[in-house]
Amino acid sequence: MRLAAIDLGSNSFRLEIARVEKEVIISEGSWKETVRLAGGIDSEGNLTEEAQERALKALARIAEKIEGFPRSQIRAVGTQTLRSAKNSREFIEKAERVLGCKIEILRGKEEARLVYEGCSFALPQSDKKRLIVDIGGASTECVIGHVKDVLEADSFHVGCVNTSVTFFKNGIITPAMMQKAQLSAEAEFDSSIEKFFRCGWQEAFGSSGTASAVSLILHDQGWTDGTITLEALLKLKYAMLEFGNTSSFKFVGMKDDRREVLAGGVCVLLAIFNKFKLKSMKLADGALRYGILYDLAGRKLDKDPRAASVHSLMLRMHVDEEQASRVAKVAEELYKKIEPSVSPEELKELAWAADLHEIGLSLSRSDYHKHSEYLIRNSDIPGFSRSEQEKLAAIVLAHRGNLKKVASFLADRSIAEKILALRLAVIFCHAKIDTDLPPIQLFSGADGFMMSIPKNWLTEHPLTEYLLGQEKEIWAKVGIKFEIYTR
Repeated sequence: MRLAAIDLGSNSFRLEIARVEKEVIISEGSWKETVRLAGGIDSEGNLTEEAQERALKALARIAEKIEGFPRSQIRAVGTQTLRSAKNSREFIEKAERVLGCKIEILRGKEEARLVYEGCSFALPQSDKKRLIVDIGGASTECVIGHVKDVLEADSFHVGCVNTSVTFFKNGIITPAMMQKAQLSAEAEFDSSIEKFFRCGWQEAFGSSGTASAVSLILHDQGWTDGTITLEALLKLKYAMLEFGNTSSFKFVGMKDDRREVLAGGVCVLLAIFNKFKLKSMKLADGALRYGILYDLAGRKLDKDPRAASVHSLMLRMHVDEEQASRVAKVAEELYKKIEPSVSPEELKELAWAADLHEIGLSLSRSDYHKHSEYLIRNSDIPGFSRSEQEKLAAIVLAHRGNLKKVASFLADRSIAEKILALRLAVIFCHAKIDTDLPPIQLFSGADGFMMSIPKNWLTEHPLTEYLLGQEKEIWAKVGIKFEIYTR
């Protein structure tokens, strides 16, 4: 099985193609496009037309590389710049048309988790706690893990591109501006640094662009064996100051596409060394795109990390697992009647919505579905992208009450079908006892849904008959027919 991971980073877009053999991922090739997306944000927080055009041209080239790939074997993700740009959704719609596949926006902590996953498979096995630092274009992910488990993680809104644009926009390097850039970066880490010290770590690694570029320069300049040390970083800082301008940088081992953002990256690294009190940092192979590959492989090999995350959330919120299982079973049966050829991924999504539909009860019975939606939308749920959490939250919110609150999602027929299946499952399982569905038929049409159900069964279950009648009226209020026929 071949997989493709696409990382729409704030500095560069990267494609990694690999194949899976006996649960081992073997890289077949990679492609990098330097886009500087974080440098294309205007004063109002929007991606400029120029930046969008640059990015879309890069994606068109990547699209050629993945031509013929099954869409289910590709995962494309966006990071900090696409998390924060005001017109991000507008750009993503264009990008998806060019790329030919869906683009998911990762939450910061999920990005950190995937960075650790990518590095943990590449690094030699160790029983030590590891701090992994990934300096991107517009954010820096810091994560502590032990073996394969993430213990602490966070994403900070400072990277090599936004720091360079803010402090070295004209390429001029001065001691005062480097000091300001470092202090600004340090301020970003202040809010969360204590939790990392409480967790503790025994060795530190840097992954991806900035760490890799600095490590190569330090090695090729003969200053270290590639290990990043505070002494070597200061030597690099003073050397940059001697050049006085980024355009004049001449370092053995430095690639041309790193020249404009090297100063910003070094300042962020110095801030990390200072705030985390590091003496040295080794380079880690593996990065976000490798984490995406392992995560995607897990989904394909039925080792989906999202399943474990959902179960963990159920345990924390004391969900009635028996009822969740009943609703999930009935919802799946109903969904298969609507869509006989439904994909395993769609069934997973529906099952997780059923598993989590009552988590809000841990807060209050009144309007618990709204509490459930809030918890899902705002919790850090490892394995889920921001868009996946938003969709899951919407389906859960819609499982009871009116549908006007999710009207924007109903235009997507697959979401509307899941919502109907979940709502009907909750109705049929209202007594919270094991139950078998009556012999019903359920269809999806151009203007809505149709259900056929035995009349004598409804007569024997008057409350269910009443609830189904209400359901018909609720769907009608959002302009979707739900016709019920008896036989």
